[in-house]
Amino acid sequence: MQIPAPTLPWLSRPSALLTSPALKVDREAVLFSLKCLLAAILGLYVSLRIGLTRPFWVIGTVYLVSQPMSGATLSRGLFRLLGTVGGAVATVLLVPRFANAPLVLSVVLAAWMGLCLYLAMLDRTPRAYAFLLAGYTTSLIGFPAVMVPGDVFTIAITRVQEISIGILAATLVHGLLLPRRVSPRVHARVASILGDAERWTQDMRAGARDTELAEDRSKVAADLLELHTLSIHLPFDSAHGVAQVQILRALHDRMLDVLMLSSAVDESLAQLRAHPVGTADAAWPDLLRAALCTRQAELDAAHHDCRLLEEQLHAARPDWRRRVPVHLASKANGHVLHRDHRVALRSALGAFVGIVLSCALWIATAWSDGATAVSIIGTACVLFGTAEAPAGHVMRYLLGSTIGVVIGLIYALVIFPGLSDFVGLAMALAPALLLCGSFLARPPFIMAALGVVLTFPLIAGLGATNASNIVGALNSGVALFVGTAAALCSMSLLQTLDSNRSRARLQDVIRRDIARRAAGQVRNASDWTSRMVDRLALLAPRLRGHPDAARTLRTMFADMRAASAVAELRVIGRTLKDRSSRECHALLMHRATAHFRTPTPRLVNAPLLESLERTRDAVSTGSAPGTEHVLALLSGLRRDLLAHED
Repeated sequence: MQIPAPTLPWLSRPSALLTSPALKVDREAVLFSLKCLLAAILGLYVSLRIGLTRPFWVIGTVYLVSQPMSGATLSRGLFRLLGTVGGAVATVLLVPRFANAPLVLSVVLAAWMGLCLYLAMLDRTPRAYAFLLAGYTTSLIGFPAVMVPGDVFTIAITRVQEISIGILAATLVHGLLLPRRVSPRVHARVASILGDAERWTQDMRAGARDTELAEDRSKVAADLLELHTLSIHLPFDSAHGVAQVQILRALHDRMLDVLMLSSAVDESLAQLRAHPVGTADAAWPDLLRAALCTRQAELDAAHHDCRLLEEQLHAARPDWRRRVPVHLASKANGHVLHRDHRVALRSALGAFVGIVLSCALWIATAWSDGATAVSIIGTACVLFGTAEAPAGHVMRYLLGSTIGVVIGLIYALVIFPGLSDFVGLAMALAPALLLCGSFLARPPFIMAALGVVLTFPLIAGLGATNASNIVGALNSGVALFVGTAAALCSMSLLQTLDSNRSRARLQDVIRRDIARRAAGQVRNASDWTSRMVDRLALLAPRLRGHPDAARTLRTMFADMRAASAVAELRVIGRTLKDRSSRECHALLMHRATAHFRTPTPRLVNAPLLESLERTRDAVSTGSAPGTEHVLALLSGLRRDLLAHED
């Protein structure tokens, strides 16, 4: 019997709700929160059982290490352990040596923290977490020991023990209880990236607008950076993680070819549409059409190779190199990151100055809880210092800390006095920890949730006895607010980089490296291309909303291709035999190099175009081998130079 139509929507509504993306996110958040709670309770039990005095460090570690993906939790735990041990060792070595000079000791500790922040900003991968931990572990251990240096070794050992217990609990629970692997996430992202790339290649051939294509290419560049970040966790995810990382490197290199070939084909089609058959000089359009056919075939082959590597990624065999063509097996350089030493140094110096000034004020005023405040300042300056505009993160963390202080006081004054055993303690902590874990699984609330979960156990006096100390709790709360507020002021003044300046600096770095490539000063072309695409991935979000965003990205791709063509022509010039070709080639190289050294806008000049035509005529009439390839390079160079004129 057929069900009447009006009842169908009513019957299908529950099914739609159960399969909705929002509910899936909620389910994942609840599962993540439950696993975090179980890990926190396990770590807390072990810590109290063996008599450690700071179990709130265990809870904080569990929630700092825990990630939705089990492999990411394991890798983050390892990096946290390495950073904690490194920071503890550095603190134990530094504090006794400068114990008699508190201000000098503060300067030395601040210098170490600045160095750790500098290295973290240069790394730009999940491994940077180890450097950050080495920095703010020193802040948490070292500054409280400035006035009582004899306790530094005990504090350091206790922290390493507490952190180790928290890491072990988190990795065990997330790895064994309904683990969420990194591999499926990587497979989904690869499928999405390849599908998007194939789609915009089809759109390009169908005559899609330049704005859409520029945005798509910048999106793929950002997606490649995300894949590189995920690949750091793959070796911790399964036994086949190493092979998957190698395949991802090969896939990344081939996707770079897709990006560059697609942008070249796009520009060729645009110029051929703008200058149809019948122009005065038909030689250039003819060369452009011939090169276009070759580039389109190469682009199709690159797409096919990417799909082939995707199949190998799913299989994840250790002998994957034997199952792909030689050019894919041998080319696996992977992602090359942009590292800005100047920006990293600026942020590190800003953190150093802010911490030293805070220490000087603390020592001068002899504030009893100043060590706590300075520890918060140092932790914030290092932990949030990798962001260009850290004030927003600090504000959200401060909001969470404020809530954490209130919750901590409620636990200290109302809940803890009535507890008598561990089961009651676990049940009392469960509601707050469950709520924090749920918000940690939602990116917009991560900083606030961390502020709550790192603050309330400390304010509540969570320990072996859970004895309430209202005076100590209030003093700790005041120190926390003062430290966070001071960190906010320090970071806003010394560590914040204006978005316009950041965008301009990235563009300047890109232009300088394009000039270096054209001048023949780049040794590894593959690494250069990967680094440039990484910079474009960083630049694209900073151009969002800018009226010339699409044009800027398009011309930068054109400049990259043009500089590569000049560099390749420079090498080929050594094989030219006849005198006329060598003279024309030398003049072209000189003018092309000078062109890329000029400031923007790089409008092509008549002498450079004249040199191109003279070189084309000389090569066409000569008998040197590889003439077709040289002509294709000259045609591509002219096309990319004229991209600024459109």
